[in-house]
Amino acid sequence: MKCSRVVPVLALILAASSQPLQSQNIYQKKTVVKATIAGSHRLYDGSFTATGTASICGEIPKESSLTGTAVFVVEYPNDDPGTAQIQSVSFGSKQLVGNVKKGTLFNLNVAVRLPNGSKPYAYVLSTESGRPKNSGTATRTTVGRVTKITVVGLNERGETINFSLEC
Repeated sequence: MKCSRVVPVLALILAASSQPLQSQNIYQKKTVVKATIAGSHRLYDGSFTATGTASICGEIPKESSLTGTAVFVVEYPNDDPGTAQIQSVSFGSKQLVGNVKKGTLFNLNVAVRLPNGSKPYAYVLSTESGRPKNSGTATRTTVGRVTKITVVGLNERGETINFSLEC
């Protein structure tokens, strides 16, 4: 085989093998976040919103995951949130991968800024950790290139959250 034929064939093989990761753009995604928290005895009860860019928002396949397990991950924001009502969001679920659209196993952390400027500790809802008083449902929908995560849940402190994120 001539060298001129090897190069194009090799290029096609490399392009085909990297296509799944290239076609799934999960980095630096424009994001809209909304959260309503209640039951915190005025610590951070209220409705909060923010827009910005998530560092990552999407499914990491097991072949690309450091743990060898597929996981859906959100890390928001990518940069300093300034005075945004939602300062940060971390979400992860080993259950909401592949064709699974609804699950009860996930971790959610939401840090907010109150109208008075204070930043209380983050709201935490961890249903994967074996904490029996943490419960909730997370739903993942995708329309075109936009993924939406919604979470409705209750943590061990009796605080509720109604959360949505689009990226």
